[in-house]
Amino acid sequence: MTTAATVTSKTRPDQLAALRERVGTTRKRALEEWELDDARVLRSQIRSWGVMTGDMRPLYVDPAAAAESAWGTLIAPPGIITCYEQIDPETESLPGSFAVLASAKIAWEGPIRLGDIVIPETTIQDVRDVTTDPAAGTVIAQQIATKVATNDGRPLGSAVLAWNCYERGSAGQRALFGDREEAHMWSRADIEALGEEYKKETPRTGALYIEDVKVGDALQPVLKGPTTRTKYLGRFGSNWYWGHLQGWEQAESRPELFFENENHAPEPIPAIDWVHHRAQRWAGLPGALEGNTERVHHLSHLILNWVGSHGFPVSMDLAFPIQNMVGDVTRSYATVTAKRTEGSRGIVSLDVWQENQLGQRITTGTAEVALPTRAS
Repeated sequence: MTTAATVTSKTRPDQLAALRERVGTTRKRALEEWELDDARVLRSQIRSWGVMTGDMRPLYVDPAAAAESAWGTLIAPPGIITCYEQIDPETESLPGSFAVLASAKIAWEGPIRLGDIVIPETTIQDVRDVTTDPAAGTVIAQQIATKVATNDGRPLGSAVLAWNCYERGSAGQRALFGDREEAHMWSRADIEALGEEYKKETPRTGALYIEDVKVGDALQPVLKGPTTRTKYLGRFGSNWYWGHLQGWEQAESRPELFFENENHAPEPIPAIDWVHHRAQRWAGLPGALEGNTERVHHLSHLILNWVGSHGFPVSMDLAFPIQNMVGDVTRSYATVTAKRTEGSRGIVSLDVWQENQLGQRITTGTAEVALPTRAS
């Protein structure tokens, strides 16, 4: 267990070698018949996902309204597909490292629906040393691919997430903050203005048809924040048992995963990253960073506001060049770049991006969206 004032970590050659040996191997949990209900998507779960992503649209929380949609039932927020990743890059692959999501490529076959039994399988596709300055610490990139399907084989989609893992306490980790020395401070007038901006959000209540879309159309931006904690949704259940017998066993076998907290008790090292005062005290950083996974949910929110109850994202290809600190806001934007018809559905291509309150473009990328046609 780490007890130093500043928590540090190093990527050991044996850890890296072991990780490289796992490239190409797939993790898929085989469920017994009696276990299938554990993987079934419940109404309460969909609602919780809506709460966590800040999107309480009727498709997620109102069974009667969802029944009138193209899906005929409640569906899960699209970005939840990223949360089915079965391998944790910073606690399992490179224990104790600081993992940042650098890019995401997502493809959807359709929504996850109420009652679906979801079976994921995850593969480490690639492990690369992407260190640019050895003096700033080693940086290891992991590309992790997850396919998601129902238990009867109906594909739901896939997510390929690229994680950059930094050594804690390194100059490379500090460089993630750019020239920022502290979290953004908001005035009362600022907060009131954000409140007014939130009121302007107007999700489409009906259907948007491909015939009504024009190249150059701009989607109404969606505001999120200021965040008050890290928004990394990650796996659905805790992998940690601190304060219990299992936690002591975990700390004994994997001491690099724990630090000594303000009570002089062992606590999982990711807890340093949750709030500013901990990141400042134990990591020597300006504060806590958001997790980047939340940006997929924000863009899904933007897209579903535009397409209404009969459209759905087909794909996203995103890069995250700049990190947000906790306390920042994120505004999501998109413009139409092309459209086409494939059979009975229309496909719209979008340029998408996100900016924080500093005007920094923190996310760049593209997306495709499926829409109904009037002929169908």
